[in-house]
Amino acid sequence: MCDRKLIIGIGIGMIISSVVMTGVKINANYDKSVIEQKARDLGMQYPDEMRVIRDKEAKTK
Repeated sequence: MCDRKLIIGIGIGMIISSVVMTGVKINANYDKSVIEQKARDLGMQYPDEMRVIRDKEAKTK
């Protein structure tokens, strides 16, 4: 009996949440430059901006 109440509760919660979310409009119109700037603020780097250290060069210096 307890399992049945749990499943009914989960079902009612899903129905209520889907009704609430139908009224929410997600606006995700970001410019490429805005996305790139946010990524750079978080530490993104392009591969051509990174310095590669090779083992032979590191041992000779």
